[in-house]
Amino acid sequence: MRRSLIIALFIITSLSVEAQKDVFFSRLNTLTIVDELPPELLSSKTVVLVRVPYKSRNPDVRGDWKPMTEIAQKGFHKSGIDAVAYYYIDDIMSGPESYHEFLNEFDDRNLSHSAILEFDGSKYTLTLLKLKDRQFLLKENQEAWRIEGSDLNKMFADVYRKAANSRQPHTNLLIIDTPEFGQMVDVVTGKRAEYYDLNLSSFTLGIIPFADTAQINKVMKLYPYKWTYLEADFDEKELRSDGIQYVLYYVNTTAKSAKMMLEYPFNSNETAFVSEVIIDGKSEITSQNINAEVYKFYIKQLRSNNTFIGKRWDAGYTWQQGLLNYINNMRNELIRN
Repeated sequence: MRRSLIIALFIITSLSVEAQKDVFFSRLNTLTIVDELPPELLSSKTVVLVRVPYKSRNPDVRGDWKPMTEIAQKGFHKSGIDAVAYYYIDDIMSGPESYHEFLNEFDDRNLSHSAILEFDGSKYTLTLLKLKDRQFLLKENQEAWRIEGSDLNKMFADVYRKAANSRQPHTNLLIIDTPEFGQMVDVVTGKRAEYYDLNLSSFTLGIIPFADTAQINKVMKLYPYKWTYLEADFDEKELRSDGIQYVLYYVNTTAKSAKMMLEYPFNSNETAFVSEVIIDGKSEITSQNINAEVYKFYIKQLRSNNTFIGKRWDAGYTWQQGLLNYINNMRNELIRN
């Protein structure tokens, strides 16, 4: 059952992944840091959002963030903070549909507080706050408690002392002492189709702007059928009456997380995935580290929610390459010379 705190998907889709991250971290820098822990922190459930430096750039490969969660969870356990799930921040903000589903997950698990744990390569920062904004998770200038340092164990010793001296009720008793990592959400709500719908030629594809429209226009010149931009607050019934039955979506996260969100099978021993695009009958292959950040596009039919992901894993390191790959593979299947 979905709760009233969930915001409309159409509001979320008005911003690109990067814009959403920018707003989130901008607001994180505007927080009003206070001396007291967030109200009800010690009697409610907390989600932990983690971020670390990239392991390498071009392509962007995510750093190993899970080892420090072992120390963190022991500190939360001792302090009486019920940290029930750990997520990497970029996974949460990986795309309009996935973000919507992560919010649903937070609501379903009654996650009312957040611990934002960051490491910049030399310094750790832990910010504790209440989740108050269901579009950007936090509000501008809202109150929060924060601690920084180079030694995570010492930091959590201070967290424990702060919690022990707090006057708020301590009712979190059954706290696990090892971190639980949140599962990737499933963005496929209807039929998962590893092909392209033949009916695409008969309807207009809708695109919610996710980047500079001039740049999107350059890539979409290769799309063989009609398409148009959508307003963020579109009404599905009105779209269908205007001949728009399909909407373009994407996920932007690590290759491994993207495959999980779109239900691709893969071997747990794999360290790289093969991305393939067919151009003029020739196959072009790219090997991608499973922790490299990629863009994977797909099309969803409004009426049925069927998700058309295509015949091949065709993610790209940039949105331009990911969208080009998807369109070229579509043309290879649907357009016959």
